[in-house]
Amino acid sequence: MMRNRTFILGATVLAVALTGLSAPSFAAKNKLMPEQRAERMIKRLDTSGDSKVSLQELQARISNNFKSFDTNGDGEISRDEIEAKRQAFREARKAWRDARAKTGGERDQAIARLREARPAMLPGMRPRAFARIDADGNGTLSAAEVAAATERIFKRRDRNGDGMIDAADFTRKV
Repeated sequence: MMRNRTFILGATVLAVALTGLSAPSFAAKNKLMPEQRAERMIKRLDTSGDSKVSLQELQARISNNFKSFDTNGDGEISRDEIEAKRQAFREARKAWRDARAKTGGERDQAIARLREARPAMLPGMRPRAFARIDADGNGTLSAAEVAAATERIFKRRDRNGDGMIDAADFTRKV
């Protein structure tokens, strides 16, 4: 009887210990470290393949993103256009969640719609940032206002001032 209790107690302690050891590894998979986020961002924006992002590369990406938000083609982005993009993403994400349990074409279509609807990186997406970037105060963001904001963001991120953003700019403490 005593051996049985000792065995059960030992097995329980071992199970708890193994669970405690594996929990941090699961958490680490879900949350990226700053270096990993920087690496992913650089990989997405680096079109020249030099593991660095120049202002021109960033401006080109932001210009394409601007066009995806400017749905009426008037050369300006309104708060309504930003909200419409967000709403389309919410709907695509809901459709993807509903299709996750399914297989085949329906699931693939839901994933494609989700990727297409995903809001792109654009200065001014948040309400307070929108107001800051809207330099002329007309309630819309022009391509010039977004380009100027992108340049300010780039200069702030380029901590060593070499005209390129690389992994060192994300880890350098200023």
